[in-house]
Amino acid sequence: MLLERTPNAARSWPPCRPVRRSGPQPRTGPGGDEGVEEGLAAIARHASLCYADAMPMAASLFAEPALLTRHREGVQEIGAGPHLVLDALAGRLRRELDAGRLRPDADPRAAAALPLGACFQQSFFLHFSGAHVVQPVEEFAPAVARTVWAAIR
Repeated sequence: MLLERTPNAARSWPPCRPVRRSGPQPRTGPGGDEGVEEGLAAIARHASLCYADAMPMAASLFAEPALLTRHREGVQEIGAGPHLVLDALAGRLRRELDAGRLRPDADPRAAAALPLGACFQQSFFLHFSGAHVVQPVEEFAPAVARTVWAAIR
């Protein structure tokens, strides 16, 4: 039904694809936390673009409860959903906490929710108010990452 209502969605489905980086990945180690901040920035960049692409489609889903229910059921059947990004990022931050690279009182799930929520809000503002009210993603993503990382390390 989704493709019936948004026929162009098939060309770019899914709107949010996993981040794939080539080449050597930065490693986090004692005294070397650049990898975590860079990872947070990459996730914020990707999430901002993903949410911006998905926002119009999501709005149409939420406008019709029956359509949303069908979509939710289909997504659940294949074991997918927007919560998986939060789960994955929280897991990464949990491993950093377990390795002693985060403040002992840091909450990995809350810390993961912060950049994702900021990115979702950024996409809402982009669509509702226009590009002139949002910071470009090239500036926004590293700023969000830097701020979250400074709060939890």
